[in-house]
Amino acid sequence: MEGALLLAVVLGLLVALPCAVVVGFSTYGTQRAAAQQQRDTRHPAVATLLENAPSPVPSSDGTFATSSTNVHARWTVTGGVERTGTIVADPGTAAGAQVPIWLTDSGDPSPPPLSPSDVATTGVLAGVLSWLVTALVLAGVYWTARLILDRRRVRRWDHEWAAVGEKWARS
Repeated sequence: MEGALLLAVVLGLLVALPCAVVVGFSTYGTQRAAAQQQRDTRHPAVATLLENAPSPVPSSDGTFATSSTNVHARWTVTGGVERTGTIVADPGTAAGAQVPIWLTDSGDPSPPPLSPSDVATTGVLAGVLSWLVTALVLAGVYWTARLILDRRRVRRWDHEWAAVGEKWARS
C-alpha cells in the first residue's frame, strides 16, 4: 500500500509539472496584457519639487534609511496645464530639483508600468510556486498516510506479540 501511495505521489508530481507550466504561461500572459494596458495609459513626465525632501534619517546601526518620501511638486500635463500634488522623491532632494515621474492619462501621478522583467518574473514565480504547493500537498498526504499505516502496523504488531506471549506462557 505504501509503495502504491509513493508511486501515486511521484506520478502526481510529474503531472503537476505541465500544469505548473500552464499556470506560469497564463500568469505571464495576464501580466503582459496588464503591462501593455499600463504602457498605453501612462506616460513619463518630469516634476519640479516645491519643497525639500526630508533628509535621510540615520538608523540604529549607523546607516541611513534610503526609503522614498512624499513631497509636494509641480508638473505639466498634456495640453500645457500645470498641476501640483504629492509625488515620491528620494530623501534629501532639494526644492527645485527635476524628478522623473509617471502620469496617468488624467495627469495624476502613478507607479511606472510593469517592466518586461517584472512580467517574466511573475510568470516564472507563479509556475514554480504552483508546483511547489502541489508538491507540499502531495508530500503531506504521503506522510499522513504513512503515519496512519505505521500506527496500524504497530497495533497489529502489539496484537501479534500479545498472542505469541500467551502461547509461550502456556508452554
